[in-house]
Amino acid sequence: MTASTIAGRIKLADQYGFQAVEIPYPVGELLDVAQAIKESGILISLINISIDNTNDDLKYGSTSIPGEEQLFQKQLNETIEFAKTVNCKKIHLMAGVVNKKLECEHYATYVSNLKEAADILLANNMIGVIEPINKYAIPSYYMDSFAKASTVLKELKSNNIKLMVDLYHLQHICGNFTKTLEEYRDVIAHFQIAQVPNRDEPDSPGELNYDYIFKTIQLFGYDDWIGCEYKPKKTTVAGLKWISKYINEQ
Repeated sequence: MTASTIAGRIKLADQYGFQAVEIPYPVGELLDVAQAIKESGILISLINISIDNTNDDLKYGSTSIPGEEQLFQKQLNETIEFAKTVNCKKIHLMAGVVNKKLECEHYATYVSNLKEAADILLANNMIGVIEPINKYAIPSYYMDSFAKASTVLKELKSNNIKLMVDLYHLQHICGNFTKTLEEYRDVIAHFQIAQVPNRDEPDSPGELNYDYIFKTIQLFGYDDWIGCEYKPKKTTVAGLKWISKYINEQ
């Protein structure tokens, strides 16, 4: 088992003291990942919905893509079935890349798919999350702003479709971390972190002050997992030193 596989990375995370991990849908590794979770006892805090990696138009999801509703349902169902196997309660419903000229069609498809997903997820005691992703990371990604996410969530009126806030994307999209948390605190169900602009370790020089951010998130009453979605400057293990500072402060 190597760290180039999802199962291998789960075992490595366990080896270095992590209690939970986020994973993509593990195409071709379902049994290996389930076994790695069983052996390590590690929790799966979030899983990305299954995607079509063979199609450039669909590799970032299908939730907002007109004409792909059946594909979305298939991907959602298979992700839920795997999530039940590994006792994961949170699924990231990736929106997909879009043709901006068809904005109204994409919006209608997105909301319709999310409404159906909400009912299915509720029946399985799970929640779905939507994530605004900045235009520099994924050009033409449909869910590209917090204002759009808010509009969608208000229309859905669902307690089990929530907002995922990646601080890397938030800073690129709108900044204003504190006021954004105040505005969306009631619908936030997950956080991810990375430094800006280079998406490296949180203690790297950059635009975000994670001393302040972690304290603010704690004061807001968030008590769920925070995903470390950054790219190490050197190696993963070498980049873990920043964590000890915050563990020691607890």
